[in-house]
Amino acid sequence: MSPVARPAAYITLGGAGSGKSTVSRHISEHTGALYLDKDVLAGPLVGVALEALGENASDRESNDVYLRRVMPLEYEALFAVAGQNLSLGHPVVLDAPFVAYLSDPGYLRTAMAGARWPEVAVRVIQVVASPATVKRRLIERANARDRIKLDDWDAYWQAFGSLKCSWEGVERFQVANDEDDDFSEVDALLESLQA
Repeated sequence: MSPVARPAAYITLGGAGSGKSTVSRHISEHTGALYLDKDVLAGPLVGVALEALGENASDRESNDVYLRRVMPLEYEALFAVAGQNLSLGHPVVLDAPFVAYLSDPGYLRTAMAGARWPEVAVRVIQVVASPATVKRRLIERANARDRIKLDDWDAYWQAFGSLKCSWEGVERFQVANDEDDDFSEVDALLESLQA
């Protein structure tokens, strides 16, 4: 496949409540890329797996069993489904937090190779929002998994509020997403990527 014809893989990442899923869906709508949400792909199975392993299905960020045994399989499945679609020439948007993997410079390269991705244009888009916006969104969506975050908000924000992506060998971008329905920053980025 020539470099011009390579499908694109948009990898959106960010913490809970940052708005990464909203941004991901917007990217999908405006580029025609297939939308792949890790939680939709594997979420129900993760809950069952954690319960079967005797763990709290709502506690993931601090659960060692989830982090070591279950989460890697979620991401493996996400990359495998993306790889199959990319091999068929379909661009994709991967919607996942990637929090546990952001500090590993080689993570993305390794995950792509493990899933046998073809040569693609990879755009990593980190979605960020202010602590007040994130907290408001978590309260409004009332997800059981967010209760642990909100119960000790200061500790949660200190640990997960300002994560840095250190992945090497890919284009990385950051978009602020404090305004719920304002996609101007995302649209400007997409336009620059199409130029």
